[in-house]
Amino acid sequence: MTHNYSKCSEILIVDLDTRSKDIIVRRFGLKDSSPQTLEAIGNAYGITRERVRQIVEGGLKQIKSVFKGKKKKDVDPIFRYFEKTLKGAGGLKREDILVSSLGENDENHILFLLHLGEPFTRQSETGQFHSFWTLKSDIQKDVESLLDKLIRHFEKQGSPATIAQLATLYKEHVLLSSLEVSKNILEGSDGKWGLSVWPEINPKGIKDKAYLVLKNSEAPLHFTEVAKLIDKLQELLSVRPALAQTVHNELIKDDRFVLVGRGTYGLQEWGYSPGTVRDVLCSILKSNGKALTKDDIIKKTLEQRQVKESTIVMNLQNKQYFVRNAIGRYQLRT
Repeated sequence: MTHNYSKCSEILIVDLDTRSKDIIVRRFGLKDSSPQTLEAIGNAYGITRERVRQIVEGGLKQIKSVFKGKKKKDVDPIFRYFEKTLKGAGGLKREDILVSSLGENDENHILFLLHLGEPFTRQSETGQFHSFWTLKSDIQKDVESLLDKLIRHFEKQGSPATIAQLATLYKEHVLLSSLEVSKNILEGSDGKWGLSVWPEINPKGIKDKAYLVLKNSEAPLHFTEVAKLIDKLQELLSVRPALAQTVHNELIKDDRFVLVGRGTYGLQEWGYSPGTVRDVLCSILKSNGKALTKDDIIKKTLEQRQVKESTIVMNLQNKQYFVRNAIGRYQLRT
């Protein structure tokens, strides 16, 4: 069902005096313009910001007084629709998401009508929350409690989660609306939710985006492929494409990434050891604590590096670091 929000707004303000009507139109941007600040309106009329606020409040009060009269039929269907939408979202919804769901091209008129409806309460933006609308004026404490619980959950788990996974903690429709309100918990590009400080949720630069695409790939990638995947990610974020060489430079500088082959990188958290092939050989022999056959060393090294077997054998021949015992096994030179 579609609603003519602009027509309803016009009907509601028609009986206001000329100045009150113009100030409300300016304040809510009802005439194809952006909402104006109290100060801008005050400057236009030569009155104080406080006086503008009083005129707006008086005009809204006058409009509300006619709801039970002849204009009830014009506003009731819209208010019922708003209320049904909020109830379906668990009783609250972030302002921009709510307005978009109610009508993409009527933002100013929708916000004007929301300010008039008795069941609807607006919670202003804070450092922790985006502005949102609710059917219960005291809901903020409940939202804070739920989000604190979720933040502790994420800190303990250390990894993002889907809505379905989080729904075991709370009712899904209330959960989603609460998550959307939070500034400390965000939805990642893969649809999973997590803490806003996590690079896989809120990547800040090329390094974080490279980490995100590698983690999602679950396998080492050449830096040019990493750059292509970052481009796809940045298309979603409306960010300009990443240069392959820029990506390569960031991969080189960040300890989270390990060069495992010619231009190919993996994540250190996957168990890849940083360093050269020789460093990997030293690490393998040291961790095993005993001499190993050439085949065993090659097998273990190929788990760490994408190199030719001949490269491994050539490094084993470095007598400064490795020795071959009487039975043909290799160990570290002591």
